[in-house]
Amino acid sequence: MMKKMVGGSRKVAPANSELPKTVDVAYRTLREWILQGHLVAGQSLPEAELALQIGVSRTPVREAIGRLSAEGLVVMERYRKHVVAKFDEDGRVEIMELKALIEGRAAARAATRLDDSEILYLRDLSNRMERAVREQGDAAHSLFDELNREFHALIWRAADSPRGERILETALSSPFNVLGRLDASLSQSMERACWYHHEIVSAFESRDPERARMQMIAHELSLITTHFPGRS
Repeated sequence: MMKKMVGGSRKVAPANSELPKTVDVAYRTLREWILQGHLVAGQSLPEAELALQIGVSRTPVREAIGRLSAEGLVVMERYRKHVVAKFDEDGRVEIMELKALIEGRAAARAATRLDDSEILYLRDLSNRMERAVREQGDAAHSLFDELNREFHALIWRAADSPRGERILETALSSPFNVLGRLDASLSQSMERACWYHHEIVSAFESRDPERARMQMIAHELSLITTHFPGRS
Protein backbone atom coordinates (compact mmCIF):
# COMPACT_ATOMS: atom_id res chain seq x y z
CA MET A 1 0.00 0.00 0.00
CA MET A 2 1.29 3.44 -0.84
CA LYS A 3 2.35 5.77 1.92
CA LYS A 4 0.09 8.72 2.45
CA MET A 5 1.63 11.73 0.81
CA VAL A 6 0.39 15.20 0.05
CA GLY A 7 -3.36 15.42 0.08
CA GLY A 8 -5.44 17.16 -2.53
CA SER A 9 -8.61 16.80 -4.52
CA ARG A 10 -8.58 15.41 -8.02
CA LYS A 11 -8.52 18.07 -10.70
CA VAL A 12 -10.19 18.04 -14.06
CA ALA A 13 -7.88 16.73 -16.77
CA PRO A 14 -6.05 19.65 -18.37
CA ALA A 15 -6.42 20.78 -21.93
CA ASN A 16 -3.72 19.62 -24.34
CA SER A 17 -2.09 23.06 -24.26
CA GLU A 18 -1.54 22.65 -20.51
CA LEU A 19 -0.15 19.13 -20.68
CA PRO A 20 3.56 20.10 -20.65
CA LYS A 21 2.95 22.20 -17.53
CA THR A 22 1.14 19.41 -15.68
CA VAL A 23 3.77 16.88 -16.75
CA ASP A 24 6.38 19.14 -15.17
CA VAL A 25 4.30 19.40 -11.98
CA ALA A 26 3.94 15.62 -11.81
CA TYR A 27 7.64 15.06 -12.55
CA ARG A 28 8.88 17.51 -9.93
CA THR A 29 6.44 16.22 -7.33
CA LEU A 30 7.31 12.56 -7.84
CA ARG A 31 11.02 13.32 -7.97
CA GLU A 32 10.82 15.23 -4.70
CA TRP A 33 8.88 12.40 -3.04
CA ILE A 34 11.53 9.91 -4.13
CA LEU A 35 14.48 12.06 -3.12
CA GLN A 36 12.94 12.88 0.26
CA GLY A 37 12.12 9.24 0.94
CA HIS A 38 8.32 9.55 0.86
CA LEU A 39 8.45 6.99 -1.93
CA VAL A 40 10.95 4.31 -0.95
CA ALA A 41 13.12 1.91 -2.94
CA GLY A 42 11.06 -0.93 -4.43
CA GLN A 43 7.74 0.85 -3.92
CA SER A 44 5.31 0.55 -6.83
CA LEU A 45 4.03 3.63 -8.66
CA PRO A 46 0.35 3.15 -9.58
CA GLU A 47 -0.55 5.91 -12.01
CA ALA A 48 -4.16 6.37 -10.93
CA GLU A 49 -3.35 6.73 -7.23
CA LEU A 50 -0.42 9.07 -7.89
CA ALA A 51 -2.56 11.19 -10.20
CA LEU A 52 -5.14 11.55 -7.44
CA GLN A 53 -2.48 12.51 -4.90
CA ILE A 54 -0.86 15.09 -7.17
CA GLY A 55 -4.12 16.46 -8.57
CA VAL A 56 -3.57 15.77 -12.27
CA SER A 57 -4.76 13.20 -14.80
CA ARG A 58 -2.95 9.91 -15.44
CA THR A 59 -1.28 11.10 -18.65
CA PRO A 60 1.09 13.61 -16.97
CA VAL A 61 1.95 11.00 -14.34
CA ARG A 62 2.77 8.46 -17.05
CA GLU A 63 5.02 10.99 -18.80
CA ALA A 64 6.67 11.96 -15.51
CA ILE A 65 7.42 8.32 -14.66
CA GLY A 66 9.03 7.97 -18.08
CA ARG A 67 11.34 10.90 -17.33
CA LEU A 68 12.22 9.50 -13.92
CA SER A 69 12.96 6.15 -15.54
CA ALA A 70 15.38 7.85 -17.95
CA GLU A 71 17.15 9.38 -14.90
CA GLY A 72 17.45 5.99 -13.23
CA LEU A 73 15.23 6.84 -10.27
CA VAL A 74 12.48 4.52 -11.50
CA VAL A 75 12.75 1.07 -13.07
CA MET A 76 10.26 -1.20 -14.79
CA GLU A 77 9.65 -4.68 -13.41
CA ARG A 78 7.63 -7.52 -14.87
CA TYR A 79 4.20 -6.81 -16.29
CA ARG A 80 5.23 -3.18 -16.98
CA LYS A 81 5.11 -2.32 -13.31
CA HIS A 82 7.16 0.77 -12.40
CA VAL A 83 8.87 0.92 -9.01
CA VAL A 84 11.31 3.24 -7.26
CA ALA A 85 14.86 2.14 -8.10
CA LYS A 86 17.04 0.40 -5.55
CA PHE A 87 20.71 1.39 -5.17
CA ASP A 88 23.14 -1.24 -3.94
CA GLU A 89 26.63 -0.33 -2.78
CA ASP A 90 28.14 -0.66 -6.26
CA GLY A 91 25.46 1.64 -7.65
CA ARG A 92 26.01 4.22 -4.92
CA VAL A 93 29.76 4.22 -5.48
CA GLU A 94 29.34 4.54 -9.24
CA ILE A 95 27.12 7.61 -8.80
CA MET A 96 29.70 9.19 -6.53
CA GLU A 97 32.54 8.46 -8.98
CA LEU A 98 30.68 9.98 -11.91
CA LYS A 99 29.74 12.99 -9.81
CA ALA A 100 33.42 13.51 -8.94
CA LEU A 101 34.47 13.65 -12.59
CA ILE A 102 31.79 16.14 -13.62
CA GLU A 103 32.27 18.31 -10.53
CA GLY A 104 36.02 18.33 -11.26
CA ARG A 105 35.40 19.64 -14.76
CA ALA A 106 33.17 22.39 -13.36
CA ALA A 107 35.85 23.44 -10.87
CA ALA A 108 38.47 23.62 -13.63
CA ARG A 109 36.21 25.85 -15.73
CA ALA A 110 35.36 28.03 -12.74
CA ALA A 111 39.02 28.61 -11.84
CA THR A 112 39.48 31.11 -14.68
CA ARG A 113 35.96 32.52 -14.61
CA LEU A 114 35.36 33.43 -10.96
CA ASP A 115 36.02 37.07 -10.16
CA ASP A 116 37.90 38.18 -7.06
CA SER A 117 34.75 38.96 -5.07
CA GLU A 118 33.29 35.53 -5.81
CA ILE A 119 36.47 33.80 -4.68
CA LEU A 120 36.44 35.89 -1.52
CA TYR A 121 32.85 34.82 -0.90
CA LEU A 122 33.75 31.15 -1.44
CA ARG A 123 36.48 31.56 1.18
CA ASP A 124 33.94 33.06 3.55
CA LEU A 125 31.52 30.17 2.97
CA SER A 126 34.32 27.69 3.59
CA ASN A 127 35.28 29.40 6.84
CA ARG A 128 31.65 29.53 8.01
CA MET A 129 31.21 25.80 7.37
CA GLU A 130 34.38 25.00 9.29
CA ARG A 131 33.36 27.22 12.21
CA ALA A 132 29.89 25.66 12.37
CA VAL A 133 31.30 22.12 12.52
CA ARG A 134 33.90 23.09 15.12
CA GLU A 135 31.32 24.72 17.37
CA GLN A 136 28.29 22.48 16.83
CA GLY A 137 29.54 19.08 15.68
CA ASP A 138 26.82 16.89 14.17
CA ALA A 139 24.22 19.55 15.02
CA ALA A 140 25.76 21.79 12.34
CA HIS A 141 24.46 19.53 9.59
CA SER A 142 21.52 21.69 8.54
CA LEU A 143 23.56 24.89 8.32
CA PHE A 144 26.48 23.06 6.74
CA ASP A 145 24.21 21.60 4.07
CA GLU A 146 22.81 25.04 3.23
CA LEU A 147 26.25 26.64 2.97
CA ASN A 148 27.65 23.67 1.07
CA ARG A 149 24.92 23.91 -1.56
CA GLU A 150 25.64 27.62 -1.94
CA PHE A 151 29.36 26.89 -2.26
CA HIS A 152 28.91 24.35 -5.07
CA ALA A 153 26.16 26.34 -6.77
CA LEU A 154 28.45 29.37 -7.09
CA ILE A 155 31.13 27.20 -8.67
CA TRP A 156 28.62 25.82 -11.16
CA ARG A 157 27.38 29.28 -12.08
CA ALA A 158 30.93 30.38 -12.75
CA ALA A 159 31.64 27.22 -14.74
CA ASP A 160 28.88 28.25 -17.16
CA SER A 161 28.17 24.66 -18.20
CA PRO A 162 24.41 24.15 -18.51
CA ARG A 163 24.84 20.74 -20.15
CA GLY A 164 27.04 19.60 -17.29
CA GLU A 165 24.51 20.84 -14.77
CA ARG A 166 21.71 18.93 -16.45
CA ILE A 167 23.77 15.75 -16.55
CA LEU A 168 24.67 16.13 -12.90
CA GLU A 169 21.27 17.28 -11.66
CA THR A 170 20.15 13.88 -10.40
CA ALA A 171 23.44 13.05 -8.73
CA LEU A 172 23.70 16.43 -7.04
CA SER A 173 20.26 16.19 -5.52
CA SER A 174 20.28 12.48 -4.73
CA PRO A 175 20.20 12.46 -0.94
CA PHE A 176 21.71 9.76 1.21
CA ASN A 177 18.30 8.23 1.94
CA VAL A 178 18.14 7.27 -1.75
CA LEU A 179 21.77 6.25 -2.06
CA GLY A 180 21.57 4.21 1.12
CA ARG A 181 22.51 4.66 4.75
CA LEU A 182 26.04 5.99 5.17
CA ASP A 183 28.23 4.81 8.00
CA ALA A 184 30.49 7.73 8.88
CA SER A 185 29.50 10.29 11.48
CA LEU A 186 28.22 13.58 10.17
CA SER A 187 30.98 15.56 11.87
CA GLN A 188 33.68 13.31 10.39
CA SER A 189 32.27 13.79 6.90
CA MET A 190 31.82 17.54 7.33
CA GLU A 191 35.32 18.04 8.74
CA ARG A 192 36.87 16.30 5.75
CA ALA A 193 34.72 18.34 3.37
CA CYS A 194 35.89 21.57 5.04
CA TRP A 195 39.53 20.66 4.42
CA TYR A 196 38.88 20.06 0.74
CA HIS A 197 36.83 23.24 0.44
CA HIS A 198 39.81 25.24 1.66
CA GLU A 199 42.06 23.51 -0.87
CA ILE A 200 39.62 24.16 -3.71
CA VAL A 201 39.39 27.85 -2.83
CA SER A 202 43.19 28.05 -2.69
CA ALA A 203 43.30 26.66 -6.23
CA PHE A 204 40.83 29.33 -7.32
CA GLU A 205 42.94 32.02 -5.66
CA SER A 206 45.93 30.75 -7.67
CA ARG A 207 43.83 30.63 -10.86
CA ASP A 208 44.97 27.02 -11.31
CA PRO A 209 42.36 24.99 -13.27
CA GLU A 210 44.17 21.65 -12.99
CA ARG A 211 44.68 21.97 -9.26
CA ALA A 212 41.03 22.97 -8.85
CA ARG A 213 39.97 19.94 -10.88
CA MET A 214 42.08 17.50 -8.89
CA GLN A 215 41.09 18.91 -5.50
CA MET A 216 37.40 18.79 -6.41
CA ILE A 217 37.70 15.21 -7.65
CA ALA A 218 39.57 14.24 -4.48
CA HIS A 219 36.88 15.98 -2.42
CA GLU A 220 34.08 14.02 -4.05
CA LEU A 221 35.96 10.70 -4.02
CA SER A 222 36.77 11.17 -0.34
CA LEU A 223 33.09 10.55 0.35
CA ILE A 224 33.57 6.99 -0.88
CA THR A 225 36.45 6.24 1.50
CA THR A 226 34.65 8.04 4.33
CA HIS A 227 31.38 6.15 4.00
CA PHE A 228 32.61 2.89 2.49
CA PRO A 229 35.92 2.19 4.27
CA GLY A 230 36.33 -1.14 2.49
CA ARG A 231 36.42 0.53 -0.93
CA SER A 232 39.64 1.92 -2.34
